[in-house]
Amino acid sequence: MSWDVLTMLALGLFGFLALVVTLVTSLLKQQPELVAAWRSLVSSGAGCTCRAGGGGAAAGGTDAESGGE
Repeated sequence: MSWDVLTMLALGLFGFLALVVTLVTSLLKQQPELVAAWRSLVSSGAGCTCRAGGGGAAAGGTDAESGGE
């Protein structure tokens, strides 16, 4: 293994590590906002396809179960 290959490998490794550290720190900085957005989404029930939303065809039930026609 020549010095050129070793140098390029070291530069590539340090560049990759710098990218990973940057991505992790930016994700950790956004974590409180992401958690707050997730909690508001869950509490509003947006996108819920469960039967707790009243049943019906949109929630996976039948129209007869929800009283619709």
